Amino acid sequence: MDHFLDHRIETLAVVAQTGSLTAAAKVLFISQPAISQQLASLEVDLKLPLLSHQGRRITLTPAAKELVSYANRLKRDNQAVLNYLRNGQTPPLKLGVTRSLAAFLLPRLLKKIIASDHQVTVTIGNTAELSAQLLTGQLSVALIEGNFERQEFAAEPIGNAAFAGISGHLISQPSLTTIFDHLLLVRELGSGTREILTSWLAAHNASLSDFKQSLALSSPLAIIESLKQDLGISFMYRALVKVELAEQSLFEIALPGFPLQHPLNLIYLKGSTFASEFHEISQLASQVLQDS
Repeated sequence: MDHFLDHRIETLAVVAQTGSLTAAAKVLFISQPAISQQLASLEVDLKLPLLSHQGRRITLTPAAKELVSYANRLKRDNQAVLNYLRNGQTPPLKLGVTRSLAAFLLPRLLKKIIASDHQVTVTIGNTAELSAQLLTGQLSVALIEGNFERQEFAAEPIGNAAFAGISGHLISQPSLTTIFDHLLLVRELGSGTREILTSWLAAHNASLSDFKQSLALSSPLAIIESLKQDLGISFMYRALVKVELAEQSLFEIALPGFPLQHPLNLIYLKGSTFASEFHEISQLASQVLQDS
């Protein structure tokens, strides 16, 4: 036995996944009336409406969707607890880190994590990718800079990082209008870095399409090397180019309001049994950020 959930809640989760009672019945190898009976019984016990009937069409109520989301989180956490009980040791920390943060935080963070006797595996991706992997149980915790779904995830703030415009040459008296004349090197869709920039632009009634040209690159290193060739401008965490700025091989764009101070978070599934362990990791990450 590898689960603790009421089988009726698991049935509801299959209905949510497949989109209909008929499809769920095929997946579960039971009849559709049996599924209807299970869910009706669950509604009575929970005193909650779970299904909305519109003619022949049946949809999940908001309460049912919340229940399925909670059940899925609990199921993933249950598996980790079972593994812990069976093996007699805390499960390895499956850490996700966004590409930008991996470049200037990860090496020193790993040193602290390993020194604290944690077993750890690392996945590097953008905010959207890591959030999806948390939901499927592929990751246990993720260090991100982008927005996240607060209904699904708990967050441990680790501090703020300076976010600035960067160019391969010194731009005198830059403004929102004049920077649009440059090629913009921007991160890919799903990136927290891209999200910060697009949110700032939107707050100023502008968008990426206002630049004369933009080029999306998923690698912060590739963007930095392109900036060194004076290919265009970009926006990123100042810590990524700390050395280059000091050497004046790259230059900060002195836009009004910049650098932005952007919050960084360690996120994990709400209600996780291992929240105290994740808090410890967030404290280590905060120490690294303060030293950067």
